[in-house]
Amino acid sequence: MATRAVKALGMLAAVLGLTACGGDTAASRDAAPPAPVVAEREQSATAAPVGQTVWLKACATQKYVSADRNLGTTAPLVASRDSAQGWEQFQVADAGNDFISLRVVETGLYVSADPNAGGQVTGFRTAVGDWERFTWVPFADGSVGLRAKSTGQYVSADVNQGASAPLYANRATAGCWEAFSFGIVGGGEDRWVQIWADEFDGDSVNAANWTPNTTVHVNSEQQQYTASGDNISVSNGTLKLTARLQWNNGYPFTSGRLESAGKREFGHGRIEARIKMPVGAGLWPAFWLLGNDINTVGWPACGELDIMENVGYGDWTSGALHGPGYSGNTPINGRFYPASSVSNWHVYRTEYSSSDIKWFIDGALVKTTTRAEVQRYGAWVYDKPLFIILNLAVGGGYPFGVNGASTPYYGVPQSTVDLVRNAPQTLEVDWVRAYQWR
Repeated sequence: MATRAVKALGMLAAVLGLTACGGDTAASRDAAPPAPVVAEREQSATAAPVGQTVWLKACATQKYVSADRNLGTTAPLVASRDSAQGWEQFQVADAGNDFISLRVVETGLYVSADPNAGGQVTGFRTAVGDWERFTWVPFADGSVGLRAKSTGQYVSADVNQGASAPLYANRATAGCWEAFSFGIVGGGEDRWVQIWADEFDGDSVNAANWTPNTTVHVNSEQQQYTASGDNISVSNGTLKLTARLQWNNGYPFTSGRLESAGKREFGHGRIEARIKMPVGAGLWPAFWLLGNDINTVGWPACGELDIMENVGYGDWTSGALHGPGYSGNTPINGRFYPASSVSNWHVYRTEYSSSDIKWFIDGALVKTTTRAEVQRYGAWVYDKPLFIILNLAVGGGYPFGVNGASTPYYGVPQSTVDLVRNAPQTLEVDWVRAYQWR
């Protein structure tokens, strides 16, 4: 993982949700076998609960949908369970273009409707492609249907397919077999309260929130940060940090870095940003946090929480913690795979408390690290205010460790030099927001 060296400051559990369609409606449906599908169900306006963990209960069986891998790694999901545990819980995420994805809580794997298997709905895919994208279709009674992008058909729990009602995405219209009630795991109340945001709606960086850092030189990075409008700008509702191929202070590239230190610092809570990034080996955009005591205790004793880093590859990002005993090539790290290229907009988020730190992409939980896990390596240093950093580095130790390029610049291959020469490369940030749990 990234070697941060010294980064200066100047630099189920109980399911409490109710079924969306209500108990009385479900009970009446259960009184008789469902009729064959004959018409599209009337639609309503129940939005997909993106960012939430849900259970699904089939109208046809009044049983929970399960992705139990004990039935076979490639076996279809079934609507046959009496309770909703990990196999029966699904994280709902935005998969782009009005599609959602469903991730099995127990395994972290995605639900898929493979058209090569007649639309069989399984739960063992490691990444999101077209087979793993679904349209969340609300019905007038509060239940929902799932229409698979791969087949264009509704997911069905037809009991005629077997007593367990295996799921297939093979129905053109929706009746009871294709209807599912749902509930939010842990209850539907959202107690996150937004306490701050920068929406970048003006035409310049808000000096009450950010300071450019132009003095930091770490990790053998190949850029000189500047405060120039060529490298840091705000326009059309986004912040733009732009890397350019131009010599400055002995470095072949210029770029931008903003810090909220001394201006916006946050204790336990949730920090997130909507970001899209350039793709090119050696480009190193990052969205991260540092402890506000770095000037007194130094790095890594201050603690570092990397919400999102990317070293120029379109299909993955990474996150990590750096602290005393687990810095540099830290053992607390992970690679995460967004549903589409990092050059598209995605929301990168962390939630940190006295007990654990979580990473999310587009509302889907991708990693949890507990306090006990951190303390296997060293002190937990995240019970204090942290400040936000947004930057676009070029080259350096982390990119080199992945791409192996030593020429023409450390961590920057010739292809990326040509890329930046032909067109400056920009990290765009739509907004940054902070929340606290109330």
